[in-house]
Amino acid sequence: MIVYDIVVNGEIKETIKPRKNRLKEIYAYMLEQSKLMKVKYGENVKIKGRMVY
Repeated sequence: MIVYDIVVNGEIKETIKPRKNRLKEIYAYMLEQSKLMKVKYGENVKIKGRMVY
């Protein structure tokens, strides 16, 4: 499973777990979420993906 950590100023603020497994759907979902996170936390937001087994 792929999860995404929202990192602000080097600190993980939250973790997002997409509900879908298809890459196209995950990509569209994460584009939407990245816009929302920039509004919520400001411009200094990084999104890092990782695999969870």
